[in-house]
Amino acid sequence: MHGIARREVRLRALPAPDFLEIALPEGHVCLLTDDGTSLTAALTDALTARGWRVVVWAPASDPAQVASILETHGPAAAFIHLNPPGDSALFSAADEARLEHVFLLAGRLKTALTESAQRGWAAWLTVTRLDGALGLTGNSSPVAGGLFGLTKTLALEWPDVHCRAVDLAPDLPVERAVACLLAELHDPNRRLVEVGWSAAGRVTIEA
Repeated sequence: MHGIARREVRLRALPAPDFLEIALPEGHVCLLTDDGTSLTAALTDALTARGWRVVVWAPASDPAQVASILETHGPAAAFIHLNPPGDSALFSAADEARLEHVFLLAGRLKTALTESAQRGWAAWLTVTRLDGALGLTGNSSPVAGGLFGLTKTLALEWPDVHCRAVDLAPDLPVERAVACLLAELHDPNRRLVEVGWSAAGRVTIEA
């Protein structure tokens, strides 16, 4: 059609992120979604070794239950959603259900995260295992890509919260995946919202 400009996107290589020393505000916790793989335990151990208090969240739990969980363990200063590797379906019903839960959790966690940010630091991190290229290869369910859109929206609505969507290549070793996620948590660059990691390195999308 005439008068409509086409926008194309491409991957842009990124250097390793800078390192910002961070700590959860006193009495606060990190809420971590269990993806059913060894990544959950490995990331929990890495965060705990840094002095973080981590509460592991079952992905099928009712989002309304988060209030009672945080009342028991303390307010959330960080939320990390580990989305399980896809089931190879073009439109995955399981991914749709998980995406709906994460949307609902965003509403439940808004007050805790924004208040924690005012006390010093807060983070919202979503992690997918599409292709390490933010789904641009087209070899995975696009439903999980909805997490990218949600995170970009929250980055605008919660400017004081460190919001980032990270896509890890499925073949990344667990130790490497943990190192990548820790690097993104400590990155001081708030303007960057979408990042992919694979054996080829770190990338983002640009128009």
